[in-house]
Amino acid sequence: MTDRTLTINISSTTLSDLQESGFHLYAFRPVTSSNKSGVPLVWERLDTYLKVVILTFTYEDLWAYISSNGIAIDTQIAMGNHTEVSRGERVSVGDGGGLTVTTGGVPKGDVYIAGAAGARYTCGLAAAQNKMPAQPFCAFTLSQTAVTMQPADAIFVMWATSNYDPAVYMQQSLGPGLFVKFGDAAQRTVSYDTGKDWQPTDAKWAQSVVSGTDLKTTLILNPRRNQPTR
Repeated sequence: MTDRTLTINISSTTLSDLQESGFHLYAFRPVTSSNKSGVPLVWERLDTYLKVVILTFTYEDLWAYISSNGIAIDTQIAMGNHTEVSRGERVSVGDGGGLTVTTGGVPKGDVYIAGAAGARYTCGLAAAQNKMPAQPFCAFTLSQTAVTMQPADAIFVMWATSNYDPAVYMQQSLGPGLFVKFGDAAQRTVSYDTGKDWQPTDAKWAQSVVSGTDLKTTLILNPRRNQPTR
């Protein structure tokens, strides 16, 4: 298992401003898929924080889930049947929603969820953060066709005063955000200051995201051209 850690340093003045105004820190897990039904879900919301915020998760610790809830803006997806899954595995949904995991026939790094005949569910991936229970971080429409997805080795964080629960489809970024890629680094360190925004802004692994940005296009990533569709 590969742990990933994002450390966020906050200046004293900024911390006071954020706490006084009632800001929450939101975290999202991006995913790569060419399936157009996919949407991002709030993965984690921090209501209390200090000058140093540490977000730690295990990149390969994943759960596949199905849900009877449909995808809708500002609506929560309640995780129904779920099972531990690894990249490169296939999850078959049986009659009644039972899940069976098998290995083989799936591109390396992908998770493949195959729907049951005549059934329609929402499906996706879930993961735990800082030893908390697993929460869904993406959702796709699953019918008789299969959904293929791959968790990105990245995290997106954002400040907002709006109060969203985990597993809710947030359509747009509601405050200043930062998209952080890990790649060969297991740890990344960034900072946030209300006068300077997120830092760094000049690193290849960090990209600022302005308020109002469509989160579906930001967090549901398309595979590169001439790469296997997911």
